Amino acid sequence: MTLPDPPVLAFDDFALDLAGRRLLRAGEFQPLEPKAFAVLCLLARSPGQVFSREEILDAVWGHRHVTPGVLNRVITLIRHALGEDAHQPHYLHTVHGYGYRFDRPQAAANPTSFAREPTAPGHAPDGGGSPAPDGGSPTPDATLAAPDGASPARDGTFATPEGPSPAAGGTSRADDRTRPATRRRAWPWALAATLVVIVGAFGWTWRASREAPSEPMAMAPSPTAAPVLAVLPLRALGEDPRGQAFADGLSEELIGLLAHIDGLRVTSRTSAFRFRDAGLPASDVARRLQATHVLEGSVRQDGERLRINLRLIEAGSDRTLWAQDFDRELRDIFELQRNIAYAIANALQLQLGLAPSTARTDEDPALYRRYLMARFAPRGEKTTTPALMSAEQELRGILREQPDYARAWGGLAAILAQRAIAPLPGRDELRAQAEQAAARALQLDPDQPDAHAVLAERACRAQAWNECMTLSKRSVALAPSDVVFRGSHAFRLATMGYIDDAQREVDAALAVAPFDPIIHFWRGRILDTLGRHDEARRHLALADPGQASTGLFFNAIWRHDYDDAQRLAASLPADMPWRASELAAVAALRDASRWPAVLPLIEKAERSAQYGQVPYDFTRLLLPRRDYARDIAGLDAVQRSGYASYQWVFWQPESRELRRDPAFAQYLHRSGLLAYWREHGFPAQCRAQGDGARCD
Repeated sequence: MTLPDPPVLAFDDFALDLAGRRLLRAGEFQPLEPKAFAVLCLLARSPGQVFSREEILDAVWGHRHVTPGVLNRVITLIRHALGEDAHQPHYLHTVHGYGYRFDRPQAAANPTSFAREPTAPGHAPDGGGSPAPDGGSPTPDATLAAPDGASPARDGTFATPEGPSPAAGGTSRADDRTRPATRRRAWPWALAATLVVIVGAFGWTWRASREAPSEPMAMAPSPTAAPVLAVLPLRALGEDPRGQAFADGLSEELIGLLAHIDGLRVTSRTSAFRFRDAGLPASDVARRLQATHVLEGSVRQDGERLRINLRLIEAGSDRTLWAQDFDRELRDIFELQRNIAYAIANALQLQLGLAPSTARTDEDPALYRRYLMARFAPRGEKTTTPALMSAEQELRGILREQPDYARAWGGLAAILAQRAIAPLPGRDELRAQAEQAAARALQLDPDQPDAHAVLAERACRAQAWNECMTLSKRSVALAPSDVVFRGSHAFRLATMGYIDDAQREVDAALAVAPFDPIIHFWRGRILDTLGRHDEARRHLALADPGQASTGLFFNAIWRHDYDDAQRLAASLPADMPWRASELAAVAALRDASRWPAVLPLIEKAERSAQYGQVPYDFTRLLLPRRDYARDIAGLDAVQRSGYASYQWVFWQPESRELRRDPAFAQYLHRSGLLAYWREHGFPAQCRAQGDGARCD
């Protein structure tokens, strides 16, 4: 229920008399024009709320054409009446590039009493009867699966990243906590106000779940937990066969925007998209995603018209809290997205930290739609080479028409990098093209996350660790909802020996992506690196079988479960080069007399033309007599090729003797890790010793 404003809003020595339509300071009347008073009332009645310029103009001036300079003049009048400077505001703050916010301090008591008349709720006292709001406020591929026909890496990790608006025409079906609008408004205001209703209900029910333990939700948050929102993929309606790619792109863009809100957790695209066609109740989806609320909807495009339906569902009861249909022009898509993000942040009283490029509205909407369809069409769980090549061709077509379109350059870099995952002929050329596209994207827009991720991978392969970490951190900051960026950052941290930091990053990714196979794979590999092999097995079992086969094999070896290891090795294709060496090693672990037969099989596998990556068979790690210099050189080459995670073996408890070999000290110098540690801090298991390091 919305409580009416008091007839007098008091703050410091000011009194805003809504009924008397006057502003007083220390009891003295401060003259204000009717429209200036209406704007002040609109802002002051929603303290802390950010209103866009368009929302203010629509609420106070209605649908009449008003130049932006009129609002600038009114804001100046208000500031003069409040006695403050625009450069050092106390009450009226400019939110650059968007609008204005009023901060209203709480008063100890009303400084002045007035003879009051009741004011009709929902109308601003501007002298002209203009209605005002009633207290309202207005990607590398996530799976990084190898393309069809590609030989999987031995490790399976694949760390490479990969005019005026029309009036609102929708219909509302809100519950009794909302109030219908008193008149038609231009769509940005209507949309923003609507989203406030959504998240107002969201926030109300979330608080209620914390305050009423007698009615627990299926996944009730802890007293200090933030609300968790699962944004399911928008369903595409209509006859366009490519409409779903467009809807998926819109869904991911929305997830990415909402992920910039501090204090709000948004589930990852990969986990939420898993339930697109599951047919499960929202309460079940929320429980599996560990979310408190679910937002779902659909989108239909007919020519230049977009019709979007949204529905907010309470997880505990599977009850629809709010539903709304929108009918908009395609040209309004950027304003639509930005108002959604600002409205949710404002309703939750949280800060929205959008990068400048994220909030742009000057792109060609038709070009943007083509970009979304090209970039997100091949992002299914079973990405195929033809799908990637089709996306690449579409992005190249966009760039032929618009060579300065930064999004398309970033998307092209990610697609090319994904195609270069498989160690097939032409891989180096694809990588070079991906890196050139990424560099071009950053020239045009330094906030393209795909480009940062692609160049971070290049820097890490080159062991340029400072550049690697700078770019990697930037990709995560720009796209916090993309768990593969965060997982790839964890991968790089683990490569550098920062295993505890890597575990924290992967845990953060897993919290919003509980069903993402690649995150489970990385979590299992990190746990193996920490020596926690039983825990690691549970996560590796949730990874993609093709990616996790070698990880599961070595996990079984480290757990001394040789039956499981033999089963896993025997399940490999007969032509897999390392199948014979793995089977022979398991037999030798049971019967030491068989070790002499193992090394020749390892050397044969390393000579195989089918091996495809680095001529180093990981089965060498199991030999009773180790050539540590050969192991270190092989694992170093694996890291520099960028296709596997088995360089992490350096940091396992089982590798203590390897770390004491002189070849390891040489590796730390040669790779630049020692120099990086000296500048940024040593990993937990290492410490400075003389001109080198000792790693226990």
